[in-house]
Amino acid sequence: MQNETVLGLSKIDKAIIIIGGPLLGAIIGWFIQIISSWLIKIPFIPFGPFFEWIISWNSSWVSIIGGIVGLIAGILFALYAFSESLKMTIADQKVTMKRYDQEVTLQKNDISAIYMDRKDIVVLGQKGEELYRSQTDVKQPKIESAFLEHYFSWKSQDPYQADYQRWIPEHPDFPASVNSLLAAREKALKEDDVKEAAVLRQDLAAEGAVIRDEDKRQYVRMIRG
Repeated sequence: MQNETVLGLSKIDKAIIIIGGPLLGAIIGWFIQIISSWLIKIPFIPFGPFFEWIISWNSSWVSIIGGIVGLIAGILFALYAFSESLKMTIADQKVTMKRYDQEVTLQKNDISAIYMDRKDIVVLGQKGEELYRSQTDVKQPKIESAFLEHYFSWKSQDPYQADYQRWIPEHPDFPASVNSLLAAREKALKEDDVKEAAVLRQDLAAEGAVIRDEDKRQYVRMIRG
C-alpha cells in the first residue's frame, strides 16, 4: 500500500461542522421571532421590514417551520464547508489537491518548491511558474512536516521573493498584454471580486506572470525563458 499523508479538516473540525451547523441553524430558526424582535430594536438594522413581517406571524407553526428551515440551511452550510476546504493527499511521488469539485494531481518531478504565502499553499514548477495556489486552514508546521516526510522541496518562503516588482499602470518592464490584465485584476481586487481576480491570475500565468498580493497591491515577476 502506498504511503500517503492526508491533510484537511481535523476530526474535531468535521464534528463541529456536521453537528454544530445544523444544530445552530435549527436553534436560530426555532427562536426566529424572538431574535427578530431583538434585531428591529437595533438602529439602522438592514432588512428591518422582513424581521417585522416575521414578528407579525401569529401561527404556532412559526417555530416549527423556522426550525426546519434553519436545519436545512445548516446542512447546506456543512456541505459547502466540506467542499470549500482544501484536501491534500501527499504521496512519495505526487501530491493531489482537491477543493470544491476540482482535483489537481502534481508529480514530484515537476515541482521545484512548495511554500506558504500567508494562508495560501503555493506549488512552483521547474521554471518558477505557479503550478497551484489555494487557501488552506491547516497550520503551516503540519503542512511542512507532511511534505518533508515525503521528501518534497519545501521552502520557508518564496524562493523568488527578490524578483517581484510592484505593479503600476503601464509598467515599462511588463508587456502590454500583462499590464492590461493587471489593470483588470486591480479593479477586481478593489471590488472584492474574488472569482474574477482568481481567473485573471490564471490568465496572467498563461502570459508568464506570477502574482503576489499584499493589501490589494499586486507584486509581479515574469518567468524567464
